[in-house]
Amino acid sequence: MLSPNEPVRSEASPPRSSGIIIGETPTAQLYPVLQNGRTGFINRHGELVVPPQFCLNLNGRFRVLAALTARGSSAGLFPVETAGLWGYMNTAGVMAIDPDFEEAGSFSDGMAPVKISGKWGFINAGGRVTVNPQFDDAGAFSEGFASVKVDNKWGFIKLDGSYMVRPQFDDLTGGRWSALDTKSSHGHFSGGFAGAKVNEKWGYIDRTGTFVILPQYDAAQSFFERLAGVKVDGKWGFIREDGSIAINPQFEDAGGFGGRLAPAKSSAGWGFVDPTGTWVANPQFEDAYSFFNEMAAVKMNGKWGYVDASGNYTITPRFDEAGEFEGDLAPVRLSEGWGYVDRKGVYVWAPTV
Repeated sequence: MLSPNEPVRSEASPPRSSGIIIGETPTAQLYPVLQNGRTGFINRHGELVVPPQFCLNLNGRFRVLAALTARGSSAGLFPVETAGLWGYMNTAGVMAIDPDFEEAGSFSDGMAPVKISGKWGFINAGGRVTVNPQFDDAGAFSEGFASVKVDNKWGFIKLDGSYMVRPQFDDLTGGRWSALDTKSSHGHFSGGFAGAKVNEKWGYIDRTGTFVILPQYDAAQSFFERLAGVKVDGKWGFIREDGSIAINPQFEDAGGFGGRLAPAKSSAGWGFVDPTGTWVANPQFEDAYSFFNEMAAVKMNGKWGYVDASGNYTITPRFDEAGEFEGDLAPVRLSEGWGYVDRKGVYVWAPTV
């Protein structure tokens, strides 16, 4: 018998799909585009694969939608909103899981978080509810575990819905410093560790929920490339997985490592440092994101562009907004229109609204 605090699993729950079951075989990535207020999808060549037909309420979240779509479509399914409800479309443009959900997250490890009647649960790729809606919030699965929130406390569940770590933390760390701030990046294990907050201080737990680095930091980030950003007395530095200091706290702000570089901010602006804390690209930018797929978005003179690992421009700043490269393309905004550029900065899809 389940204890009162045990998550309710739902192996017998009826399917919530149109009967199309999508496997885990990777497929070509798709990217959302806007035309006359409707959303369709293109491939990496800029060819329309799904004609514009969805009236999505983006609320300024196009950049987020672009990343979620690209990541989700590579697994075969991605969330779409229609008539105020969310479902999942496959790469052929077919609604594979009916739009029955108030909110929906990306698939990872064969599962996706969905919101039903105000509570979050999980479905599998066939649309079947595998963990009944019971959580106040939930993140995507990573390394076989997903974060869940109950009564303002965070914990983790396994793929079968049982608790790995019961809810007890005030908050959890998320993803790297990037343009993407979504459920898919919140509360995940990286290298066997997750940042957790109790009593206004941050530390790091292992998969049993035990603090292996005691709560002592004012703020913290997840481990990426075996280093994690931590804030002490108003300054950011980086620690190793054993809790020792890798880079002394000295930065006004910092993001996660990617490609052996991390964005960091000094009084002169944003630049990029290596794992020793040495500036590889001197602080000069107005803003900067972590490296994704060997390129990082940076802001200069009010415009966004991209740099390589040496800090040299690969795409000159000219956009009002810019997202990460997912595969071969990155979403960019000019005025009110969103489009896509390739790694040379050439439009694959010119900005449209």
